[in-house]
Amino acid sequence: MSFAHLSLYFMLGSMALFAVALRVRGVRLRDIAPAGGLTLAVLLVLTAVFDNVMIGSGLFDYNSQALLGIRVGLAPLEDFSYPFCAALAVPALWWLAGGSPAGATPKQPSPDDSGRED
Repeated sequence: MSFAHLSLYFMLGSMALFAVALRVRGVRLRDIAPAGGLTLAVLLVLTAVFDNVMIGSGLFDYNSQALLGIRVGLAPLEDFSYPFCAALAVPALWWLAGGSPAGATPKQPSPDDSGRED
């Protein structure tokens, strides 16, 4: 199995988890797109910088036969799927665990809500 196949499976799983979280929590994609896009951009830049540093310093390398062959500096293209997965899976898990989406306003109690349960 190549790194591209493995990356594809993780990306599909992250996208499915993200779609479920959007649906379950009623989050609109257009409300979170700016923050999500910025998060993804920062993660991609950090991946490009630090992967190149780590590979260049000899900390690790990849079997070239398992890669597509496209590189950004020294970092293989497949390495950039991990920030994509993190940018989708981390907020999805947060929302599914009960956290509120960024920018969401908390529900205000209605005037007839006395705060007691019947």
